[in-house]
Order: sequence, then C-alpha cells, then structure tokens
Amino acid sequence: MTTNIFIVQITNLQAERFYKLVGVYTSKELADAAGREACEMWEEGRMHHTVTILPLDDMINGVHKSEL
Repeated sequence: MTTNIFIVQITNLQAERFYKLVGVYTSKELADAAGREACEMWEEGRMHHTVTILPLDDMINGVHKSEL
C-alpha cells in the first residue's frame, strides 16, 4: 500500500519565487483547504498555493520508487 503525503507551499506571484511552506497533510482536500486559507491572508491575486504529492518513505505499493 502507498501512503502519500501532501506538501503545501505558497508562492508570491509578484516575486515569482517560493515564499513559505504551509504544512504537510494526509489528504489532497486538507492540503487544498490549507493552501487557500494561507493565500487569503494576502491581497487577491498576489499568492498562489502548490500541493506536491510524494510517497512516504519513497515506497509505492511496497516497492521503493528507485526499483520501478
């Protein structure tokens, strides 16, 4: 079984660079909600959130991703 983690970052679109790590979540729904909430603290259109999905311990269905 694969366990995914969802990493959320916000980006300042005016500076076009990474701004802040928001957190790590257990589902895409929680990650998206956290990203939207983090962006709401800034004026509209300035920030964007990104969700990166990674397998925990690099294991995909019991096999290390380097062996796939």
